[in-house]
Amino acid sequence: MLFGIYLAFAGLLLTNAKNGLDPAGTPLGYDFTAFHTAARLAAEGQAATTYDDKAMIAAQRAAFPGGIVRLPWNYPPSFLLLLLPLAALPYAWAWVAWTGATVAAHAALARAIWPLGIFWPLMLAPAAALDLLFGQNGLLSLALLGAGMALLPTRPFLAGLVLGLLSYKPHLAVLVPVALLVGREWRALAGAAASAVGLVGLSAAALGTEAWLVFLRKAADPGGVAVSSSSDWHAIPSALVMVKDFGGDDMLAVSIHAAVALFAVMALIRIWMRPSALHWRGAALAIAILLATPYTRLYDFTLLALPIAAFASAAPRPSRWEQAVQAAIWLLPLWLLNFGMIVPLGPPILVMAMCLVVRRALGRSP
Repeated sequence: MLFGIYLAFAGLLLTNAKNGLDPAGTPLGYDFTAFHTAARLAAEGQAATTYDDKAMIAAQRAAFPGGIVRLPWNYPPSFLLLLLPLAALPYAWAWVAWTGATVAAHAALARAIWPLGIFWPLMLAPAAALDLLFGQNGLLSLALLGAGMALLPTRPFLAGLVLGLLSYKPHLAVLVPVALLVGREWRALAGAAASAVGLVGLSAAALGTEAWLVFLRKAADPGGVAVSSSSDWHAIPSALVMVKDFGGDDMLAVSIHAAVALFAVMALIRIWMRPSALHWRGAALAIAILLATPYTRLYDFTLLALPIAAFASAAPRPSRWEQAVQAAIWLLPLWLLNFGMIVPLGPPILVMAMCLVVRRALGRSP
């Protein structure tokens, strides 16, 4: 039924599109427009220009005449390097290649490490559907984090190499070295450092150091990055934005977000310091990443596949309370998409999920 709904929605979207634009003037695969535009500029030797918001928006509107696209580029040059092959393809084929690759990675991970009974619920999860709708990179982030965790017990250096690639999205990668350090995963930590540094070096060599300098100057103003985003900053499902949505001032918002982030990091440390089961370590890392970062989007919630899978494979069988939390974090992106700016449930549900993960990881089943 869910697959049928998605298929019907996709058909409706395609049949009402004209020249790659939906009736509202939005390009199909909206966010992917930025990926493709940035890749083409980089391929033309203009990697630094991608960080000029006006130049990026002008290039996007030239590619989609009559469109209302407005997507600044805020990713590091290391992600540009990964996108470069797409520059050789027309937009539609580039989107097909990107989507096919990320869905294939997601499916391979699901078959390898997730219980068979939840394969399709995770493949068809709202977070994954939103990722495909926007043409975003949430499935790539999930594939890197999940594959890195799966490889950790048997091939730690390779696991680190995979986890280090998550640095293409720095705010999602910042807790990875913390977890590996606390867990005394020295070989994985070395691998993560090697791939992250290598990605920086390769991108600087291929695209020029100017791109990195311009990116760092832009990243030094995170508030400006949030404001320049293509969508309303109220849609960011973080504790900081939740407090501001409820009328709190900047000081209160920062204080509460810091407290939530500290809770997430302390829970992560406690789990990774002990010989917890691997799936609980992965679940804690995924939730901590989403709670700690002040800037996240709905497609990043694909990472919640790790705690959903952890609860599904838990022994003894998950309690009704745990099953309710599973359902809540599965449905959360759909709720946030439609009602997130009215009732922002993201942080409270994630905190609840982290509490249950801690109880399970420390051997105290609810």
